[in-house]
Amino acid sequence: NDDLVRVVVWVLERCDWTPMSNADGVHVFRTQLPPALSIAGRPLGPAAKFYCVKATGVLDASPAMVHGYFRDNSRVHEYNEFCKQVEDISQLDEATKVTWSASGRMGPFKERDFVTRVHFRTLPDGTLLVANRAEHHDKAPETPQYLRMEITLGANMLQPIEGEPNKTLFTLLTHVNPGGIAETRLGTMIMNSAAAAGPIKFIQSLRQCISKDLAARKEKRAEEEEEEEFDRLLQEQVQLEASQGRSPLLNTCPAGVT
Repeated sequence: NDDLVRVVVWVLERCDWTPMSNADGVHVFRTQLPPALSIAGRPLGPAAKFYCVKATGVLDASPAMVHGYFRDNSRVHEYNEFCKQVEDISQLDEATKVTWSASGRMGPFKERDFVTRVHFRTLPDGTLLVANRAEHHDKAPETPQYLRMEITLGANMLQPIEGEPNKTLFTLLTHVNPGGIAETRLGTMIMNSAAAAGPIKFIQSLRQCISKDLAARKEKRAEEEEEEEFDRLLQEQVQLEASQGRSPLLNTCPAGVT
């Protein structure tokens, strides 16, 4: 896990990033990783021909709230259109698990599945990091239904913004080896071209999740405040009737409360 975190930080901070696209406040960059780069003892090799992509954008939620989406498998399909199924198959320690996931068909490419180590880490500056890499696991053998894809390196970095406790500077990092015909020259061109749009859709969908949840929280709080106000008025009327020597058992609602 330490090595995985080290590689993620190295790629984000040391690689030369070229702008690819930007929209809706999301900026997407690409770089070519060196074939000799080792991740979990395995060099990238030919998979280095695929772009490594970074995207950044600001989310209107605290890092802790955003972090919750990556802890909860039931929410993944809401912001990741390519992840149709996901399940935890092994808990390696309190901060690390192995998941099996499957995608739907992507254009000319067959359905993919992938097995991923997911590690949660808090960096010294308070940044929350979710780091990913491909993993082999006996509970998730390859099957004819899917073509095995590898997330050779991935991360979601959630950085606090000074003076803005309810905002997060979000950075996405991803490098995949899609396998199959995607590894051909034409497939590589298609995958590298699609890399410019995917991260934008991912962050936009994450924003939609946040907006929906914040609206639900606001509605719930309004209902709670309404109930609290009703209880306050009820108590006032009970106390008033008690002070007048009348029964505190009410037959009607407090005045003005509907």
